[in-house]
Amino acid sequence: MATTQDIRVKIHLEDGSMWATVDDMPGVFATGDTLEELRENLEEALALYLAKPGEDAPPVDISCLETVETSTQAAYTLA
Repeated sequence: MATTQDIRVKIHLEDGSMWATVDDMPGVFATGDTLEELRENLEEALALYLAKPGEDAPPVDISCLETVETSTQAAYTLA
């Protein structure tokens, strides 16, 4: 059964690339030169954060997401 969780991701633009953080998940950080690359790296960072000690990281898919844009952040719904 898939679990859905709403998170707020802050996306920052700097020197032609992007980086993102998740305030509610300390240490979750991703970078990318494109939004797609950022999304892929964020999926990996979230999976590692959600992994239980000694277990493989769970799959995280944010390819289908709802975006609420402000000047520097977007809210994503994880499926």
